[in-house]
Amino acid sequence: MDPIYFWQQTTEDITLSVRMPEGTTKDDVLFKLTIDTLSVGVKGSSLLLDGQLHAPVDPEASAWIIKDDKSMEVTLHKRSEGPMWPELLVGGDSRGEFLLSEEQKALLLKKLTYLSTEDTNANTEKEKPACNSQELEDCDGFPEDSSNLTRFDGDTLKPTHVVNLGSHQFLFTVDLNPSEMPGICLRHDVDALLWQPRPDKPSDMWEHIATFHALGYVQASKRDKKFATCPPNFSYAALGECLRRVFIYRQPSPVDTVLFNRKQGRQVGQVAKQQVASLDSNDIVLGFRATNERLVVLTLNNLFVLKINN
Repeated sequence: MDPIYFWQQTTEDITLSVRMPEGTTKDDVLFKLTIDTLSVGVKGSSLLLDGQLHAPVDPEASAWIIKDDKSMEVTLHKRSEGPMWPELLVGGDSRGEFLLSEEQKALLLKKLTYLSTEDTNANTEKEKPACNSQELEDCDGFPEDSSNLTRFDGDTLKPTHVVNLGSHQFLFTVDLNPSEMPGICLRHDVDALLWQPRPDKPSDMWEHIATFHALGYVQASKRDKKFATCPPNFSYAALGECLRRVFIYRQPSPVDTVLFNRKQGRQVGQVAKQQVASLDSNDIVLGFRATNERLVVLTLNNLFVLKINN
C-alpha cells in the first residue's frame, strides 16, 4: 500500500505532507492539534491521521496549508529542541514514510566515518584490517543509482512488493525453463548467486539454485560487457562484449594433479577455468543465448555457434 503521508524532521521542526483527495479545500479539512495529539481528516471521510505524538509540540507555533488542491503540509514546532523523533505517532504508523533530510544524511555520514580510514593499511595480515576506500579496486564499487526489484499484480498492474537490492548488484536474468519465470542472478560479495522465483510458494518464494564462484567480481571488471547468461545445467557462465570477445567461466572441476594453496597451505581439489573466444567479425553483437552444449551469438550479419561442452 502506498504511504498516505511523508514526514521529515530537524532538531526544531517536524514537516508532514499528507495526501488529500484531489480538489480538497481548506474548508473541507478537519484538523485538530494539541500539545501531544494530532488529528487530520476530510469531511465525509474517515480520519487520515489520529493519535498521540511522540513528543510535545507547540500548537501556537505550528501551522498547516493546502498545496496544489491534493496535499496538505503541516509544520509542527517541537517543544524541546534537539532530540530526534524515532516515530511520528506513538505505536508506529505503517501508513506513513519517514524521509531523511540533507542535514540528517550529512550527520549520519559523519557518524559513520570512524568505520573507515584515510591511512593505507600497514598490516594486511591482521584479522580485521580497517577499510580504506583507496585500496578498493574499481570493480568493487557499486553504481550510485539504486536498484529495486518490484513485483506487479497481474490484474491491477500495481506494485505489491518492492525490495531494494542494495549491495546485491543485479547481473542478469535467464530463461531456464519455459514453464517458469526467468531466474535472477545477483552479486553476493564476490560470487554470483542464481535465484528462481516460485510464485506458487508465497512463504518461500525465492529458491537458490546455483552459485557462480567469483563471477560477481570478474564481471564487474568487464567495462564493455553487454550480455551475461548461463545454461540450464549451470555448467558455465558467459559474458559477451559489444564487439568480438566472449568470456566463458566454467564451474570448478576436479584436477588430475596435486595443487596447494600457498597462502593457506591446503590442497586444492577443484579449479575453475576462464576461456576467451574472439569472433571473426567486427559487427555489433545483437543476441546471446546459452545451451548446455553450445553458446549462440548473433551479430548484425552472422550467427556464431560456439561448442562449449561435449
